[in-house]
Amino acid sequence: MAKQKETIFVCSNCGNEFFKWSGNCSGCGEWNSLREVKNLGGGKNKRGRRQTKKGLTEVVNLAKLNLDKSKNDVIFSSNIPEFDRVLGKGIVRGSVVLFSGEPGVGKSTLLTQLVGKIGGLYVAGEESVAQIRLRVKRLALDEKNFDILATNSIEEIEETLARVKNVYKIMVVDSIQVMVTSDVVGVPGAMSQLRGSTFKLVEMAKKLGVAIFIVGHVTKEGNIAGPKLLEHMVDTVMYFEGEKRGNLRILRVNKNRFGSTDEVGVFSMGEKGLRQIRSDEINLVSKEGGGPGQVVTVVIEGGRPMMVEVQALVTESYATIPRRGFVGIDHNRGQMLVAIAQKGLNLPLYKCDVFVSVMGGIRVTDTGVDLAVIGAIVSSYKNKEIEKGSVLVGEVSLVGEVRQVSGMEKREKEAKGLGRKMLAIKNIRELG
Repeated sequence: MAKQKETIFVCSNCGNEFFKWSGNCSGCGEWNSLREVKNLGGGKNKRGRRQTKKGLTEVVNLAKLNLDKSKNDVIFSSNIPEFDRVLGKGIVRGSVVLFSGEPGVGKSTLLTQLVGKIGGLYVAGEESVAQIRLRVKRLALDEKNFDILATNSIEEIEETLARVKNVYKIMVVDSIQVMVTSDVVGVPGAMSQLRGSTFKLVEMAKKLGVAIFIVGHVTKEGNIAGPKLLEHMVDTVMYFEGEKRGNLRILRVNKNRFGSTDEVGVFSMGEKGLRQIRSDEINLVSKEGGGPGQVVTVVIEGGRPMMVEVQALVTESYATIPRRGFVGIDHNRGQMLVAIAQKGLNLPLYKCDVFVSVMGGIRVTDTGVDLAVIGAIVSSYKNKEIEKGSVLVGEVSLVGEVRQVSGMEKREKEAKGLGRKMLAIKNIRELG
């Protein structure tokens, strides 16, 4: 039987392993990225199966599992109701949450407020202790609830938690892009380091029962920087989004092993941090009233209805290719709605610049906004206001038919509560 190789070659960019050195990694195409490391994998037995170390892990029967609820609650509150709403019932011990969002949206601010509410360990990989203290003072939080560990080493985090067992309920790692582990070859931010560091943090969380919040930056495309594997390794993936120039922030979940992914949390950014917003406080419609190119609709984010204003600007284009701009809705869906309006209403939008924006700095994924987008485009093109005090809700098909969407009763109730009426439109031709 062939003897196991003592060393292997690992790509510092993507983490692929090879038994022989090569100038080019066949996995990611990077040149001169293979590094020789010790092979930590176990040997093989006579049957060719991988040998593993003998562990002391016991098989536990759930019926016989005895938890002391007074000392070890499986789920505990974050003391931030909107945060608990998104997670389900609260924070689960031993869970790992990937907390993502664009730079400057308020990720560190919200997690700092979270630690300030219940106490915990804040691992500062990007900031100094003095910088975090300035933020804590600005947010008027109790400094006694904060233990700060300024490090980029996963091993130092592990040693710290081992010394102070069962002290912390939560730990914040800010951010995973600057963390490194000595078990993996690669620079901070490389895929191999991201994967290795996250794996060790998951091990710590399950072993020690501490809930870990990992801050992850996003790319220009809006995806979490690093391999998609990170999302599969953690228990929950949270996104914090909003227009940086506006005050409104939306907290939503893309993956949640312990609850629903339908709920959203709404916050408002101010001088003293993030403030929770109740459902009855959400109104993203301008007080000045409507006008050409302005249409009001009701969308449902999570389980709550929100009245928002859609604005459109249609002008004659002097460019070879007319411009299209969409803020707050998916670009491809916006292009499709422009095409539907052009075909269904015989509008010459092929020679017009079209810009559509959802006011308030939120991103809408609800298909019920389709009719409002087309209504705003028609209103702007004809320079004519849609019926005053009206609300347009409906999903538009490719042939121009308007179909009802879920939660119509909630939407109609929200519209009536704010003194507006919902127009019953069955085809976009009625807008002409």
